[in-house]
Amino acid sequence: MSTVTSPPPQRSGGADSSSAFASRGANKSRKGRGKFLLGIVVLAVIGIGAYMMYFRGPRGVIATTGPTAYPVTRKSFAIKLNEKGELEATRSVDVKCEVEGRSTIIWLIPEGNEVKKGDLLAKLASNEIEDKIRSEQITVQNSKASADAAQQELDIALDQHASDIRKAVLAVTNAKTELEKYQKGDYELSLLEKELALETAKKTWEQAKSTLIDSQELFKKKFITERELESQQLDEYKAGVEVQKAERSKQVFLEYDHPKNLQQKQTDIEEAEKDLERTRKKSEAEAAKLRSNAEAKQAEFELTRDRLAKLVEQQAKTEIRAPADGLVVYFAEDMWRGNERQIAEGSEVYERQTIIQLPDTSEMKVKVRIHEAKTSKIAVGQSATVEVEGIPGVVFTGKVSKIAPLADSQNRWLNPNLKEYDTEITLDPNKSELKPGVTARAEILVRQVDDVVAVPVQAVYSRAGRTFVFSGKNERSAEPVPVETGYSSDEFVEIRNGVSAGDDVLLAHTAAMIAKLPDETGDAGNSAGRRPPGGGKRGPGAGQRGAGGGKDQGGKQRGSGAPAGGASKGAPASDTTSTTERTDGKSTDATSTEAESIEAESTDAAQPAENAESDTKATS
Repeated sequence: MSTVTSPPPQRSGGADSSSAFASRGANKSRKGRGKFLLGIVVLAVIGIGAYMMYFRGPRGVIATTGPTAYPVTRKSFAIKLNEKGELEATRSVDVKCEVEGRSTIIWLIPEGNEVKKGDLLAKLASNEIEDKIRSEQITVQNSKASADAAQQELDIALDQHASDIRKAVLAVTNAKTELEKYQKGDYELSLLEKELALETAKKTWEQAKSTLIDSQELFKKKFITERELESQQLDEYKAGVEVQKAERSKQVFLEYDHPKNLQQKQTDIEEAEKDLERTRKKSEAEAAKLRSNAEAKQAEFELTRDRLAKLVEQQAKTEIRAPADGLVVYFAEDMWRGNERQIAEGSEVYERQTIIQLPDTSEMKVKVRIHEAKTSKIAVGQSATVEVEGIPGVVFTGKVSKIAPLADSQNRWLNPNLKEYDTEITLDPNKSELKPGVTARAEILVRQVDDVVAVPVQAVYSRAGRTFVFSGKNERSAEPVPVETGYSSDEFVEIRNGVSAGDDVLLAHTAAMIAKLPDETGDAGNSAGRRPPGGGKRGPGAGQRGAGGGKDQGGKQRGSGAPAGGASKGAPASDTTSTTERTDGKSTDATSTEAESIEAESTDAAQPAENAESDTKATS
């Protein structure tokens, strides 16, 4: 399509100028009206499209005039739970800093690298440790010299003590020998000498006496002189005195010298034994002192040696190596204020801090957080399908492998009322190269319901503790029929009693239809003109608003007076069950307690309710 532009008019005078100005004003006015009409058309098309999408029934049926009739059939459907989570490795090795105190990272392997066992992961600053090693080496040398000197001193002292003890033992032995020698030798010899001296003196005295008698006879006969006689008398006297001296000497020996010598010898033995005991005790005391000193010096040496060995070990630990094969993932520590301690070159780390994680990507799992209102639906062993961000069109299979026994309190300070349970889904073996930390969407199969009478969730409505469907071909002929519901999913509800295959039910609930419902007393038609439970105004599409078609003063969506929805963990749906249809044509089931406790689900359910309310006003 081409556009032809006419040349600007030539100015020929005042009239021509006025005519050109008027022509340009008319063109602008036409363009403005065209834009306005175009905007109205666009808004109308958008409104019609939104209305058609909002009232689209199952299998693409569009409700063009009033609520759509749906033929009841027997079908099979799956009850599923959709959750968003994150990929993690089933097996992961934490690499921690083992250097004491705080250290600075000076080199770090890039994140995402595949490493083998023993590969270098990071280097920490070791200057301070090296200075300590040099200082400790000097201390070790001094301690070794002191320990050797103390040991040598102990050895010398022990040798000296042994010599002193041997001398003391010898002294005791000699003293005992002296006693025995005196008793069996010296005493008897001395006694014999004393007796021999006495007998000799006596014999000499006897001879002197005999000689004196002979000399006296000779003197009488004048054979000897008087002087010779006197000499003989003097010899006899001396011999008598010698006898007395010998007797006295023997007496002194027996009464004084012998006891004194015997006691002296015995005392010498006792003193030698005491000296031996003193020598032994002194040696033991000195040896104990020297031994203690030597042991202290040795212990000091070993302590300094161990300190040096520990420093050397700490120096070796400044090079952090992979303990196993895996993918390098920097560990991010969540702080209580939401900040993260980043692992990077130049950052400080402390002892026992996790620096790197090495996940084994051969077996992966998805970690999701299940609200406490939904935990009754899940169990270990349930099958699940998983879609991973960045891998479109690929669906992974797995099973629920772990459900936390207690609610996670990590984010409780943000919302004390939010209680979620960590749940793990282990993926089946696959050939895809999955990496941890990637967002994943899990769909857990709660229960498979086969060959049952089922209707769409839009067709079920709850009132006064009872569940109804509107049976009929159109709004005018529709009548509320109480039903007994069973299992329910996001799309269908099992009907156990009330309607059968082949019956028709309506997928939307108008104000006129709701007016036919019995009130809390059980009377039908008494609820006409009253606002349905939930507080919202209901129009032709009010039934699609689900539980709490309107909002309460707090902005939360109410859970009473709405179509019945899913059952807990595949259990039959209760009378208070509600269903909310989204604007994209999908339905979300949640019990009335879930609608009040799960703020996120309530917010999602409130949006289509507001759209339905505005549509109702427009229809009215």
